[in-house]
Amino acid sequence: MRWSKANEVVELLRQDSRLWLPALSQRRGFSSSRVEHLLNGLVAEMPVSETYFEVGVLEGRTLEAASVGNGGKRLVGCDPCEKYGVVPEPFGPNVVFYKEPWHEVLPREGNIGLAFYDGDHQAEAVHMFMLRVRERLANEAVLVLDDWDRVSVRSGAFEAAKHHPEWRLLREMPEYTDGLTTAPHHFGYQFGVAVWGWRREN
Repeated sequence: MRWSKANEVVELLRQDSRLWLPALSQRRGFSSSRVEHLLNGLVAEMPVSETYFEVGVLEGRTLEAASVGNGGKRLVGCDPCEKYGVVPEPFGPNVVFYKEPWHEVLPREGNIGLAFYDGDHQAEAVHMFMLRVRERLANEAVLVLDDWDRVSVRSGAFEAAKHHPEWRLLREMPEYTDGLTTAPHHFGYQFGVAVWGWRREN
């Protein structure tokens, strides 16, 4: 997926001043409708030859939202379903769900143009994902990191970028509140997200 397309999607959302975007999924989850629309727009711009890869599905809110109106695209999600003991209901025909950790699913996938990471938020885990996913990415790809407001997520990502300069931080979208002592502001992105770009060196 081209970085320029990701920036176009972000800019369109920045220009949308509605406080409440219509939900794309009725499933429960720790997210917001603005994150749903971000992922959905990115998948829409992803070439049909590439795959969307989501880590940390829970009940499937963001995975389903990403697939809405994108029937020609292939989406893959994985979650061992251990933290909350919930297994998501079946998805549409173009969505594949694995009840497994990402490091077991990743070797079976390839040409990932867009990834959404909402798994273990410890710095080491984020760093390891950004290290391992590189082998399966398209030559130019995009990674959305959830919970960017957490210091651990930012630390892990910047550590990965320090050792692998093919990564570049493209955009940061904050929550606009602390997400804890005040209710989430639905103009923002719950706990923040960051859009990273990957470009394989020749």
